[in-house]
Amino acid sequence: MNILILTAKYGMGHYSASISLKQELEQEDTNVEIVDFFEIVFPILKNVFYSMFNILVTKCGSVYNFFYKFTANTNVTPFKTATRKRVDKLIEEKNPDIIISTFPVCSSYISDYKRRTKKEVKLYTYITDVNANKEWLTDETDTYFVSSIETEKQLQNFDIPKEKIKIVGIPVKEEFKEKEITKEKNEIVIMGGGLGIVPGINKILKELLEKEDIYHITLITGKNKKLYNKYYNKYKNLTVLGYTHDVYKYMKKANLVITKPGGITLFEAIYSKTPIYVIHPFLSQEIGNATFIENYEIGEVVWEKNKEVTEDIKLLLKTPSRLEKMRGNMQTIRNNLEKINAIDVYNQRSTSAC
Repeated sequence: MNILILTAKYGMGHYSASISLKQELEQEDTNVEIVDFFEIVFPILKNVFYSMFNILVTKCGSVYNFFYKFTANTNVTPFKTATRKRVDKLIEEKNPDIIISTFPVCSSYISDYKRRTKKEVKLYTYITDVNANKEWLTDETDTYFVSSIETEKQLQNFDIPKEKIKIVGIPVKEEFKEKEITKEKNEIVIMGGGLGIVPGINKILKELLEKEDIYHITLITGKNKKLYNKYYNKYKNLTVLGYTHDVYKYMKKANLVITKPGGITLFEAIYSKTPIYVIHPFLSQEIGNATFIENYEIGEVVWEKNKEVTEDIKLLLKTPSRLEKMRGNMQTIRNNLEKINAIDVYNQRSTSAC
């Protein structure tokens, strides 16, 4: 069986989900390949698109939110006619039985391909945030894999039938799902996604590490070299890492993770059973994920931009009963996920069609 995973490197979350899916789906008789769709469809412009995204996210959040809300109510396929030959060539060369999309535009292009060619290839879309909008939806998507019952309800409100939706969580590496590690009481992980954006980090580090000697913090800066250089070797109780594939090692032993509420990070924390502390979520999809954290009581969200948080963090770490309740709620979320993946769905429907 050939499986083609199409994604894009916007913030690295979509790409990270694709890597996790590849790990989950690779079997003895299965070939799984990940392709950055923008490298194929927009080989000249892809770097411009990615740079613009990084600028919007880091410096122009309100502009980013404007565009996000605009695309949330529509499903567009930019340059559809001009790029059809590239899309056709990609699929013909890879000859997949299943195409998996972890980025909404990929679903749109493959949906157009299926309409035009009448090919029987299956299109499965993995939605990588709690909130789903019309941008993700296409008539030719065979199955949607979603994070939660809330996401399922959103899709049903868009007239997607329940039988086309599987509640599986957001894909994370298998290492997050393996044996639990004993939590260390005052161990904290601070991370800001692939771009290493952490609101209020300077004050948090200073107050936790200069004035106290009981905490140990692992700071994961992603691709933010400036942040890495600023804090490397600055405090004796601070471990600074750049982009790493071993986030699970640090998150699983931590008692708290302070982070941006990206969809991947959210479910990495859930599988690690590490309560989440979120400071001032401001991007549209992050607000949806932060609301999920509050509603399910698996962490704390500070909505105000300039609120003092250090004492609140200390108090939370000194209240094991609150942390244990959050971990229990995370386990409940895990227990309610469907144990099914793209290959299972493909085999089930192939069998029922016979």
